[in-house]
Amino acid sequence: KGPLTVSSAMGANVTSRSWRILEGGKYHVVQLRHNNVSGRRILLLDGKEIWQSMKVMDVAENVHFEINGKQGVVKIGVDYFTYTYLCLYQGRPMPEMTFDIMDYKEQGYQCKIPVVNVEIVKGKKVAVFRVEMTHQGQTEVFRKRFRDFATFDDYLRGGFEGHHLLQNLPKLPPKQFTLFTNHFSKEFLEERRRGLEEYVNKLCRIPKAVANPDFVAFFTKKNKAKKKKPQEQVQDSKTRDRRTSKGRGATAALGKGSQKAKSTVRSADPRVSDGEGEGPIEVRF
Repeated sequence: KGPLTVSSAMGANVTSRSWRILEGGKYHVVQLRHNNVSGRRILLLDGKEIWQSMKVMDVAENVHFEINGKQGVVKIGVDYFTYTYLCLYQGRPMPEMTFDIMDYKEQGYQCKIPVVNVEIVKGKKVAVFRVEMTHQGQTEVFRKRFRDFATFDDYLRGGFEGHHLLQNLPKLPPKQFTLFTNHFSKEFLEERRRGLEEYVNKLCRIPKAVANPDFVAFFTKKNKAKKKKPQEQVQDSKTRDRRTSKGRGATAALGKGSQKAKSTVRSADPRVSDGEGEGPIEVRF
């Protein structure tokens, strides 16, 4: 149980509200993300976007959803300079996850960020952090940029808007202007790496933060490759054979001079990997 109607000030940048619903023997998470500046509103069910709209300020709205054929609605209301949010499922109000009184326990998450890769992506140099998150003896590895952490932090703080725990959330390492700071110097990358690692591990010690849907989504593998059917594998094999055959013919026609030119291009920039146009400079600490 907990407060059924939660609110946030209109001045808040991003508000994120989540409700956990038990249906069919499992919990489902309904999540509303509301950007109070742009007016964009998104509803997610179990991490998948099912609805979105753009509304100007001071507009109330009812957003309907369905779980196993049963109806629910998220009501967005306006009360002077405050937005209110209420979730009803089969006519019953659901407690918001951040404000419920469930006794969340520490989940034993441990984060390490041992490596920063400086890469060329679409002609632009970027820093990519290798994030190793261990939970219940299993370690997942992620590639995250600083802007990914910044977006995640906005959503997470939006979920604690109006809650006393908001003040207890650790602060993300500050953004710094490239005009005054070399973002790819070893010293800067080391400072940011340590800051991000400390930030995540502090979050891991706050049970309600770990239970937040945005935390779960940020540290969950996505788009895992699906196993192809035997027919698809055979078709792919034939396609590769045709491409390889064509490629050999084209290479033979080019001659040795072209091969030398290609070799020169590859060695011009040590950060560029063969055939990809981008590759890492690994910085370990």
